[in-house]
Amino acid sequence: MWVVSQNSEKVLNCYSFNIAKYYAKKGYKYAITGEFAHGFWGGCRDILGLYKTKDDALKDLDKLNNSLKKGETLFRF
Repeated sequence: MWVVSQNSEKVLNCYSFNIAKYYAKKGYKYAITGEFAHGFWGGCRDILGLYKTKDDALKDLDKLNNSLKKGETLFRF
């Protein structure tokens, strides 16, 4: 699925998504990441959205999942 990142700076064709702990930016504790390529040491991932709470991240991940179920090919965070 093609995904436009939260800050609209990335458009990636991802096949796997997850919520990860995030420590790099003050005020944000969680990130949704998407896997978009296979590499020698595993999948290549990038951050698609940042969230203050895990519940906020879960809500967006649920929206993404519903979009996938409908067969949509583009999702914007």
